[in-house]
Amino acid sequence: MKEKKIEILNGFQEKLRGLEDLPEAVLNKYPAVILAHGFGAEKTEQGMFDEIAENLTENGFLVYRFDFSGRGESEGDYSKTSLTKLIKDLRAIVDFVKKQSRVDVDKLALVGMSFGTSVAIGVNAPEIKSYVLLGSVANPYEVLKNLFKQYTFNPEGESFRISSLGEHLKMGPQFWKDFSNYNFPKIISEIQKPICFIHGEKDSAAPLSEAKIFYQNANEPKKLVVIKNSDHSFDEPNERSEMIKELTAWLKKYLK
Repeated sequence: MKEKKIEILNGFQEKLRGLEDLPEAVLNKYPAVILAHGFGAEKTEQGMFDEIAENLTENGFLVYRFDFSGRGESEGDYSKTSLTKLIKDLRAIVDFVKKQSRVDVDKLALVGMSFGTSVAIGVNAPEIKSYVLLGSVANPYEVLKNLFKQYTFNPEGESFRISSLGEHLKMGPQFWKDFSNYNFPKIISEIQKPICFIHGEKDSAAPLSEAKIFYQNANEPKKLVVIKNSDHSFDEPNERSEMIKELTAWLKKYLK
């Protein structure tokens, strides 16, 4: 694949920096996939998104992935973010992607990972023709609260935790208060597009019940794939391979 750095402005005039991964096969228009990373993560998702992008480009998809504001190479203060702001970031990304001359706007998909699934469903973009949700988070307040509880959870002040990579993450009260504006089971019930849910059987960050809530409220066509013995990030090679195989097959079915 051919990888190119790209940059856009979000609605707050912050630069969001990302990557465009282009297939080797030369076409006038390509089906395109946007990858939305999770909480406290970045556009590579510790290598997972690199592997997904490589596989998708080998199958003829054009791939876009950005650091949300305040993460990675993008501008902004993540401690002051909210779900609403991240949704606006993703809305700006979708607007950018659909204007690219090589993108077939009738074949545009969205892949969310972890908290990125909440952002993906929250944006509810009519341009999106199909979704794949990895490690779904249907109740982001409860799931993220559990991640912070072992450190400092203070919804009225500053919450703090140390990530799996040793990064110190601080979130202000606006982050927690904003969740009351969203009812995700209801939002997903209003989406009339194919959705595939892929979840680890032993996900310790977002329980399998989160995916089942989404799945039960989603419309057909839909599919729930449970990766046996896998945790949240599909870390083992066979788990990662199975996840990518299922993801690619779904997108080929509904975008090709």
